[in-house]
Amino acid sequence: MSVPVNQRSEGKLQAIVKARELATYTIRITNNKKIFDIEYQEALTNKIIGAALEIYVLAFSANEIRANSREGIEERLRIQRMARNKCNELISLINIAHQIFHLRARRVKYWSGLANETKRLIAAWASSDMNRLKAMT
Repeated sequence: MSVPVNQRSEGKLQAIVKARELATYTIRITNNKKIFDIEYQEALTNKIIGAALEIYVLAFSANEIRANSREGIEERLRIQRMARNKCNELISLINIAHQIFHLRARRVKYWSGLANETKRLIAAWASSDMNRLKAMT
């Protein structure tokens, strides 16, 4: 029996897929040297790419942790929190890039939206893990 769309929960896989989408999109657009001036590569562009990659790596790493013990869930929650913090960092860097590189508002809105959606999905995943942790006590 299938679950109606509005009653489906958002799983960890969606968070990981969205984090990968965010990382690949970030790499693709920052590769355009006509927009992302080489002069700012070290100061800004590399930090943007690094943050996006780290979000994906953290989400992927959190998924690898077995959540069948209190310690496992707590470790996974710690890594999920780090990933959400990196999402905030990336959003702030996108805002700076918007000013420095004169990015189109449409691009910034889409890119920030990807980062926010990734953060939201990771938070939903963490909430589910937190409920599992509470059920263990």
